[in-house]
Amino acid sequence: MFLNLRLKLTIINASVIFLLFLFLITGTYYFSHLQMITRSREIAHKILTGVQAGRIHDLPVSFRELEGPPRRPELSGPLEAPGTIKPPGPRFFFVKTSATGEIAFSSSDQPLPLEKLTELVAAATARDSSQGSIAIEDNDYPYLKTTDTNQETIIIFQDFSQENAMLRIQATAFVIAGIICVILSFCGSFFMANRAMQPIKKAWKQQQDFLSDASHELRTPLTVIQTNLDVVLDNQMETVASQTKWLQNIREESDQMAKLVNSLLFLARADSNQHMLDKQPFLLDHAVGLAVSPFEALAALKDIAIQLNMEHPVECYGDEARLKQVIGILLDNAIRHTPAGGTISIGLTRTENKTLLTVTDSGEGIGDTDLARIFDRFYQVDQSRSKGGAGLGLAIAKWIVEHHNGTIQVTSTPGVLTTFTIQLP
Repeated sequence: MFLNLRLKLTIINASVIFLLFLFLITGTYYFSHLQMITRSREIAHKILTGVQAGRIHDLPVSFRELEGPPRRPELSGPLEAPGTIKPPGPRFFFVKTSATGEIAFSSSDQPLPLEKLTELVAAATARDSSQGSIAIEDNDYPYLKTTDTNQETIIIFQDFSQENAMLRIQATAFVIAGIICVILSFCGSFFMANRAMQPIKKAWKQQQDFLSDASHELRTPLTVIQTNLDVVLDNQMETVASQTKWLQNIREESDQMAKLVNSLLFLARADSNQHMLDKQPFLLDHAVGLAVSPFEALAALKDIAIQLNMEHPVECYGDEARLKQVIGILLDNAIRHTPAGGTISIGLTRTENKTLLTVTDSGEGIGDTDLARIFDRFYQVDQSRSKGGAGLGLAIAKWIVEHHNGTIQVTSTPGVLTTFTIQLP
């Protein structure tokens, strides 16, 4: 699937580049040819006017003769002698024909042998239009003609052979450069498509892992519920009180599954960038106290001491409920992974530009290999699920903290202590 998508992206990108380059080549060639034709027509009209006025008697012609009558010499020096220069653009030559159509004069710059010149002049004379183009030996000769009162015809021809050859060379160079650019663009597009596919492949893998892990986590409580229900149904004559053990198991797994579904829903909304934070000013120390209260009884049952070391007051701007949820996640993890007789310390301090919230427990700790993945979804240090949880809490906590423009970090010494540090602006 990804290979086909990569090829499609590559082909589409390379095709767009090819079409743009083709448009550039075609436009450049057409513009160059149009400019050459327009410029040559202007020069041809000037030559024709000069021949009719008697200023031009032969070609090549000087620019001074082409542009107009010679200027008067300046008093400071002699008149500069006009040089015989070939005008810019295509080669021009002209002929004069008599009233009978015979060639009376041809300019010295004409490139054709007499028989070809005669054929060209006859073709131009036979046409009624004063301008056009005649093809001789695969070469076009645009012409411009006029007839004076003496029935003498003047025909200005343009030889584009050299210019057409240059345009063909230019077009060939463009085509070769285009082929090279297309090959390079294909390779570059393939490379860029491969780079672009990496986050897509990563997202796809995360989705597959997410579905697999979610299915696994949902299957476990469902299996327990189904098993306990089978036990209850097999003993229908027993009283409800005698079935308390199995019903309690169903209740616990139902609660666990409800928590899992809520966590999955939270992460799904987070992935879709739904607005889930209601930020308001509040006292963070007060929120920490409220978040700790529900866990004090649970900690007491395990003989775990909870110590609070907080400054008062500590103002904060954010979603109070979500930050309390973060504290609850960290406390729940700390209680589950701290043995009896242990200690959990919660610290809250504020400096000029940041607030630090720490949760430290004297539990089993986290190894270096697990620290790098501790915030990944469904990742659990204890793969047996004997400690409870689905591996989503820390992922949710990280999302909440980061969307408060804060950071959450963890340091741990296995068998000694683990500290989660939250830094908020």
